[in-house]
Amino acid sequence: ETSYKEQEKSEALEKELNELKAAHHELEEKYADAERKLQNDDMEDRIEDLESANEELQSRADDLEAKSDESNRKIKMLEDDLGRAEAKTEEFETKAKELEIELTNVNNTLKKKKVPTATLR
Repeated sequence: ETSYKEQEKSEALEKELNELKAAHHELEEKYADAERKLQNDDMEDRIEDLESANEELQSRADDLEAKSDESNRKIKMLEDDLGRAEAKTEEFETKAKELEIELTNVNNTLKKKKVPTATLR
């Protein structure tokens, strides 16, 4: 009978050990699931952070592109203004040379006629 009781006790202990092993295995699976979830949550947070940073950088890039376009437009206007100013300068220089030539011719004519320049004033 002691042997039978020992066997029952042994079987009960073995059953309890199997139940503990099953519970331990279940806890390990839950731990692994929780760990995977944390890693996924961390990855999702990281992805959200990266997406947010990307949106901010895209916004900055758009702003810089708009400023660049505006600067290029202003440069084009200034280049056009410069071109017109250079053309006017050339025109005025040509006119000044023509007037110098005309003045020289008038002076030469007056010298030929021997008219004193003081009487012209």
